[in-house]
Amino acid sequence: MNLYEYEGKSLFKKYGIRVPEGIFINSPQNAGNIEAFVEEVGEVAVKAQVLAGKRGKAGGIRFCKTAEGAELAVELLLHATIHGSESVGVLVEQRLSIVGEYYLSLTFDGWHRAPVVILSQQGGVEVEELTQRHPEKLVIRPIDSIFGLPEWKAREIAAEAGFREERMRKMADLMVRAYRCFRENDIRLLEINPIIETPKVNFFAADAVVILDDDAMTRHRDFNYPPRGGLGRPLTERELQAKLIDQNDYRGVAGKYIELDGDIAMMSAGGGGSITNMDALISYGGRPANYTEYGGNPPAEKVEKLTRVVLSKPGLTACWHVGAVANNTRVDITMEGFIAGLRAIRPPFPIVVRRGGPGWEEARAALERAREELHLDMTIFGPEMPMTESARVVIQKSEEYKSRLRGLNC
Repeated sequence: MNLYEYEGKSLFKKYGIRVPEGIFINSPQNAGNIEAFVEEVGEVAVKAQVLAGKRGKAGGIRFCKTAEGAELAVELLLHATIHGSESVGVLVEQRLSIVGEYYLSLTFDGWHRAPVVILSQQGGVEVEELTQRHPEKLVIRPIDSIFGLPEWKAREIAAEAGFREERMRKMADLMVRAYRCFRENDIRLLEINPIIETPKVNFFAADAVVILDDDAMTRHRDFNYPPRGGLGRPLTERELQAKLIDQNDYRGVAGKYIELDGDIAMMSAGGGGSITNMDALISYGGRPANYTEYGGNPPAEKVEKLTRVVLSKPGLTACWHVGAVANNTRVDITMEGFIAGLRAIRPPFPIVVRRGGPGWEEARAALERAREELHLDMTIFGPEMPMTESARVVIQKSEEYKSRLRGLNC
């Protein structure tokens, strides 16, 4: 789970990491204290809270000297969309005097098989740019998973990065606090870019990038972060329903669902095949209504729940149930769940199925019986039909359905 900046900074404060004074605003109704805040702290930065990088270059950060300017910036950014990510609010922060900007991150490294700390005196730029253009300005050091990051080790790293005397001691203290936050909260990535140094040699986290390990959430019952999707926006109602499918049920996977703005519903089996088939659908001119996948031999009831979620979206013009030839998934059992979902929804639009694997002949027979019983416009293909070619078929069926709808509207 990716945290928004205001959430990451709230977590930092629990570990004594300094952050600028600020207020979070998520609606016009709670924006009434801006004037008092600006009078107290002076010039402010108004920052859109989005799960997207480079927001400053996209106009997602505004600097304001007056309360009137800050209120206007809040109004502009409160529900802005930046790089496809919808703002969930704004963070209004005190603008600090800057002496220096630095970079710090903590993450897990596959090469070292351990946490690593990355520190640089050159902050405020993308770490990818630093890595490519100035790798000598990055200090990357593994951290012993057993002994952690003691103060003396943090001072060595800070000194190696070029920090001296008081600055070295304060940067080491910041690293130690950041590492505690990293380990105790099962964080996959903790990045502060930039760390701001003020004239009194104090270090502040001017930004916060925090990615939590989803698999460790059961150890953090105190977390109350609202669920979020991978598109930089709050989850839709259907996405929330889909997440519940796999909750406390580890028999296969059937709860992966991302809602898109197309009209062809996708029931996809297998991760790699799902992506390939979506690419094919788009390349042939189709518009997917969602991305989803199931696999790992889920039971019929989980596939039924996913089918109900996928087919409940308004405005659908076709459904494409597609997957490669399975090897560890009983196709007859998963199709039993799909058929149960069809029986509940009884979709008027066409359905195209392409599948294969253990139990496929039994699954085909069950699909044919359901087609007759429910009077469905369903085309059924086995392994003899290439997956990507069946994309052309579902697009054609979708267009025919839309044409019939236009005729009825006339």
